[in-house]
Amino acid sequence: MTQSKKNIWYISKYLNLPENGNFPGRGFSLLREFSKKNLDCTLFVARHEMNFFKKNNIPSVETVYIHGVRVIKLNIIKYKKTKSFLRILGWLQFEIKLFFLKKNTLPKPDVIISSSLSILSILNGIFFKWIFSSKLIFEVRDIWPLVIIENGGFSKYNPFVLLLSFVEWLGYKYSDEIVGTMPNLKEHVQNILGKDKNVTCIPMGISNELESQKILPLPEKLNDAFPDDKFILTYAGSIGIDNALETFFKSAESLVSDDKIVFRIAGKGDLLDFYKKKFNHLKNIQFIGNLESKYVQTILRKSDCLYFAAHPTKVLKYGQSLNKLIDYMFSGKIIIASFSGYESMLNESGCGYFVPAGDEIKLAQKIKEISNKSLFELNEIGNKGKDWILSNRKYDLLAEEYLNLIL
Repeated sequence: MTQSKKNIWYISKYLNLPENGNFPGRGFSLLREFSKKNLDCTLFVARHEMNFFKKNNIPSVETVYIHGVRVIKLNIIKYKKTKSFLRILGWLQFEIKLFFLKKNTLPKPDVIISSSLSILSILNGIFFKWIFSSKLIFEVRDIWPLVIIENGGFSKYNPFVLLLSFVEWLGYKYSDEIVGTMPNLKEHVQNILGKDKNVTCIPMGISNELESQKILPLPEKLNDAFPDDKFILTYAGSIGIDNALETFFKSAESLVSDDKIVFRIAGKGDLLDFYKKKFNHLKNIQFIGNLESKYVQTILRKSDCLYFAAHPTKVLKYGQSLNKLIDYMFSGKIIIASFSGYESMLNESGCGYFVPAGDEIKLAQKIKEISNKSLFELNEIGNKGKDWILSNRKYDLLAEEYLNLIL
């Protein structure tokens, strides 16, 4: 594809950079591929290091260049819990800082991408579009405010929800293109706008760093957690209300008499202590703690089967595209998902199974069924996922789709 030199601004408050051993987030991976095609790319991202009660030497705004991408870090208040006032304050702080940031030294944007992990970023996107006469892309990764209505228990008449609903409508109405990481977002956009508008699915992808990562030996302290003579079902990730892990633990409880099957949980989160207190007495469950990212593929590959879950909500009728599934499928392991919604990835690749969300009986039955498969069958099914991810979700391919849409 040929094009003249263009400038792209990408706004994403929450985004990992390839620093300190972290794998880069979606936005950075896309911009890195864009820059290889001679585009000037600027990323606006938050760094949560500000403390109102403690002085530090971290600058309020910092510009660095990483792999050809100009990264502008805005220092924002720290928060510990996802459901907290400080998190919302950080949303506002990020947008205000971005709004007043001196931009006369930056190249004028031809295209602005506002990513909705913080939905308020679309407001700056709309303003910048009008000021710079730019093309605006509204990238939807979480469907706000539907996600907090369905998963957080907020009323749709809550003033905060009504405000976010108006912001969402503005984003859909005034963006030039809408990109969703989930495959069925178009239906939701039509419901909100009351009319048809172009929506393109460009899902999450596999980073270059993950693909080239060296698989390290299992940490010695975990050797006993992954015995060769057991069928090991592992969950790795956040342990909070959004992760719907009650079904996982109840299935483990129902299978406690089956000496062949064991359950492993890796990660941290708001509900970790709660689940430990409630289920740690079960002999087939082991909490193995939060691991550095460099060990995640190690424990996934030491497992026989991997698990993820989601609450049965209206959000999922529009589908999903999760970083967790990218990690899981790349490991070459078979996957079970407690999921009631628009199905994708597992069924497309043939590497796993969906069972109804919240149904611990169906989950336990599926676990027993899979545990009786031969090692050859498990590897054959699991490797379908790895092959599919590498064929369909590399960021050079996804970046090409994006550029065909926006340039």
